[in-house]
Amino acid sequence: MDVYCIDTSSLIEMKDRYPIDVFVDLLPKMESLIKDRRLIAPIEVKREIERGDDELKRWIKGKKKLFVRPDMRQIKKVKEILRDYPFLAKSGEVAASNADPWLIALAIVRNEEEQEKLFSDIKHVVVTEESRINPQKIPTVCRNYNIECINLLEFFRRLGWKFRIHKEDKL
Repeated sequence: MDVYCIDTSSLIEMKDRYPIDVFVDLLPKMESLIKDRRLIAPIEVKREIERGDDELKRWIKGKKKLFVRPDMRQIKKVKEILRDYPFLAKSGEVAASNADPWLIALAIVRNEEEQEKLFSDIKHVVVTEESRINPQKIPTVCRNYNIECINLLEFFRRLGWKFRIHKEDKL
C-alpha cells in the first residue's frame, strides 16, 4: 500500500488545473485519502499555503490529519539533506520556511520506519510538480535516496481515479 507525501506545488496544481466545479469528485477522493492517512504532507507545506493562496487556505482548514509535524529523525534527516543538497534551501530562506527538504525527509524517515517493521507493505511516495529534468529539484534528491517521486497526474492514474462528465451534464 502506498502513502503519498504531497508537495505544495501539487496542491496548487490540483486547484489550478482541476477546478472543483468541473472535477466534482476530486476533493471527496482527496479527503478520503487524508482520513485514511494515505495522503500526508509536512507541516511546512501548510505554512507555505498559509502565506499564499486563499482558496487552498480554506480547503486545508481543519485538515489536521493531512499535516505531519516533524519528529527528531526527520529533523536530523533534513539537516543531512541540506548538507548534501544545499540548493533545497531556497536563497534567502531558512529551511523551516521551505517545505522541500521536509517533504523528502518525511518520505525517507517513514520508509525507514516501515522497513523496521516485519511484513510491512507500506511505501511512501513523493508527489510533486517539480521537473525531473532540473538536477536541483525534489525528484533528483528523491532518486538519490531511492524514494519514488511522481506528479499529480501519475498520482491520479496510480489510484485509478477517473473523472467523467455526468449524464446530466452536456457538452
